[in-house]
Amino acid sequence: MPVDVFLEINPPVGLDWRWWAIAAALVLVALAIMAVGIQRWRALGRNLDGSPEVSLTELRTSALSRISAATATYHSGGINAQNAVQEMSRATRWFAGTASDGDADYETAAQLNAAARRDPRLVDVATFVSDVQDDSFSPTARPDVDAVADAAKEVIRQWR
Repeated sequence: MPVDVFLEINPPVGLDWRWWAIAAALVLVALAIMAVGIQRWRALGRNLDGSPEVSLTELRTSALSRISAATATYHSGGINAQNAVQEMSRATRWFAGTASDGDADYETAAQLNAAARRDPRLVDVATFVSDVQDDSFSPTARPDVDAVADAAKEVIRQWR
């Protein structure tokens, strides 16, 4: 049978204009989603809030001031020696975690020692945290707050 016979029996029917409008709207929605996706993907490497990145010097200054504040609070009688040492350890780990874009501020001494094998910059931080572990949590410990503060400041100053 020739094709002409089929066209006479069942001629092609054009789609209603509303279907074309729906198809065009779906294409526009898909293009909008792609544009937003590409824009967000390109923005991943940029600072979105417009503020400049925090420099290492600013991080260092902030961490050192936290340590100085903990020392001053201890000497004024606001906190005990263990709390002061804990705050110094937190400040040191916060600095290392922020400066290295890692999780040092949330890691224990054992986790920091393991991380220091992968990132040599964390060796001094891991050593410091291990050294003050007993001073921070032992009920019988009598830490020398000024010595711990000096050690914490040295770790932060030596960071590169």
